[in-house]
Amino acid sequence: MDTLREVTIPAMRRLPILAASLLSLASVVVTAPALADTVQARCDVFPAGEDKATSSDLCTFSQRQGFVSIQLKGGQRVELKPNESTPNAYFDGRGEPARREILDANRGQVYRLEKQSIFVFWDPAPYGKEASSTTPAEKPPEIVRLLLGIHQVKFEGACRVNFNKAGKTFSKTSACTSAQVSVAEEAMRRYFREQGL
Repeated sequence: MDTLREVTIPAMRRLPILAASLLSLASVVVTAPALADTVQARCDVFPAGEDKATSSDLCTFSQRQGFVSIQLKGGQRVELKPNESTPNAYFDGRGEPARREILDANRGQVYRLEKQSIFVFWDPAPYGKEASSTTPAEKPPEIVRLLLGIHQVKFEGACRVNFNKAGKTFSKTSACTSAQVSVAEEAMRRYFREQGL
């Protein structure tokens, strides 16, 4: 009986230490910041109320936990904080209201600020070739014809986007970003035009 007691008591003393260690590890994991989703895009900047762009160039778009950051080529950086009480509403760095609109066919987004509107297009064309000279470019997607008239756009890595006979997206792998889906849709439109389909 004494032997059993010697084994059990030290094990019970280790239990609070183990529990405290697990709790501290869990708090580190929970407080770790989420990774930002960052893509290279094309940004067209229009003064508020104008229909002529003052600039059009490559930009970097980042989104993390609802916060949006747009780095324009000329050095201007736009930081937007979500207005939690209204969907698609933000505040800029000066606390002025801003709003987001989604472009047709999810080609990009528009951010309407106090003094300007920024159109963010997921397809960086016509600046894509220029970008590849300064940064390592992702290999262009490959279009594969599957059975029953289905086409698949394959990216380097695990992203695959499937299209039906009419060229409409009907499935994609979870590894695909919204930017890759937009690139895949544009690649399929170009493919269908070239094939005369």
